[in-house]
Amino acid sequence: MFESNMITVVIDPEVCNKAVVSKAIAVALVSRAKLEFVYSEYVHYLEDGYFYDPVVAKTLREEHSEVNARKADELAQLARDAGLSVNVVALWGSPAYRSIVENITARQPSLVIKSTSHHNRLARIFLANEDWELVRHCPVPLLLVKGLPWSEPPSFIAAVDPDHLRDKPESFDKKLVAHTLELRDRFNGSAHLYHYDWVPPLSGLYPLRIDAASESAKLIAMGEENGIPATQCHWTDVIINDSLPALVEKIDAAVVVMGAISRSAIDRVFVGSTAERLLDELVCDVLVLKPD
Repeated sequence: MFESNMITVVIDPEVCNKAVVSKAIAVALVSRAKLEFVYSEYVHYLEDGYFYDPVVAKTLREEHSEVNARKADELAQLARDAGLSVNVVALWGSPAYRSIVENITARQPSLVIKSTSHHNRLARIFLANEDWELVRHCPVPLLLVKGLPWSEPPSFIAAVDPDHLRDKPESFDKKLVAHTLELRDRFNGSAHLYHYDWVPPLSGLYPLRIDAASESAKLIAMGEENGIPATQCHWTDVIINDSLPALVEKIDAAVVVMGAISRSAIDRVFVGSTAERLLDELVCDVLVLKPD
């Protein structure tokens, strides 16, 4: 995550960005990285020929952009005051996520940081929300910031799968753990492993038994391989939407590190990945990774 020297921070000049800027400054300071603040703006009625002739539309777009540019530069100044190098990039296009992803793909930062907030169920299912689209399409690690300050010292959780089910290869788990350990080391915190096993009922009637001791041992073995004590390896058979938020609250976790794997188009539209479903449930920040 800290291999390169640039972090992209996605901001929205129309809302408060103090939380995401604060987290971006903290990460940039420990990694000695440059920051690039990116925002995408688009007003459909300022397009040529929509309501205005091209000359008037161009003038109004420039006035609109100047206001947002001042707001973005004020945020960038907070990072400059902390001794960081900051570049501000304004994009124009709809949908916003597309121009942002194109910029990220071209620039190849080591990390993208963006603020997020609660989304209702209808927004998650029916709307092309920018957060969901970035989870799906962002080609580099994506840190979604919820706004709460990190605990001191911070705790970081890697959501892994020692059985390598649900389309998750072993190499992906190693990547998740590596990023978690890197966060631990950079911020002098602690690293935890989390995994849940759920077996559907046989024929929908009779639940199958899980060998809890065996499954928990697999997670503990993964922890031992990475210098994580058994007390910080959390196995459960309680569904993830309940057990992971409970663990986050119990240890006051700062970040959950999890993977997002693209499957079929139907899954992406109607079901979504585990990472997406948990965004509403988790009060802490979420670092979303993709397989190499």
